Amino acid sequence: MGLVEIVKCEGSHMSLRDTILESQNQLRLIRDISVLPSINSRKVKKAIRSYVPGRDIGSNLVLLLIDNTILRSGKQGMIITQEMLYSFSNISGKFSIPLKEIESVSPQVRRALGNPQFGIVVNGEVFLSLPGLTENNSMIRDFIEWEGVLVGSELTPAIIYFSIFLHKTLQCKLILEKEPEPGPPPWYND
Repeated sequence: MGLVEIVKCEGSHMSLRDTILESQNQLRLIRDISVLPSINSRKVKKAIRSYVPGRDIGSNLVLLLIDNTILRSGKQGMIITQEMLYSFSNISGKFSIPLKEIESVSPQVRRALGNPQFGIVVNGEVFLSLPGLTENNSMIRDFIEWEGVLVGSELTPAIIYFSIFLHKTLQCKLILEKEPEPGPPPWYND
């Protein structure tokens, strides 16, 4: 896939909460994503205990949860609140960033022991592993193509759609160029 950079959008007047609510039907097509008001409170509490520094948020502040776990415990994945993104997986480590500091997102697939690891690179530096975003749903594909992005053979429609959602919601750059080889995991610094 060649370089495609979608420039920053200007002037969104909707809150993050309203944007997520407006997009909830599309987001729910992706099995690992839960959005308010239908987020399982036990999963949120486990996610907060697992990867929110200081556990300093209430479960009622979580607007979106991605559960990366096979047993659906919520202990690995991503949380988005009105102001922050928190993420954790064994392969990409713990990461948190204020949403206003996210300048770019880039959907990528990395390889760990030959297995694909789908995720998003934030600000050209940090890989957030989201291995469950593998849906190849025709409705998701239609949304992506409506945005003018073609789905290639390596990335899944789910990871591309979520990246487009972040780009539009956070008004950051979307970079669809394949990144240089990052080397073997782990892809984080202690």
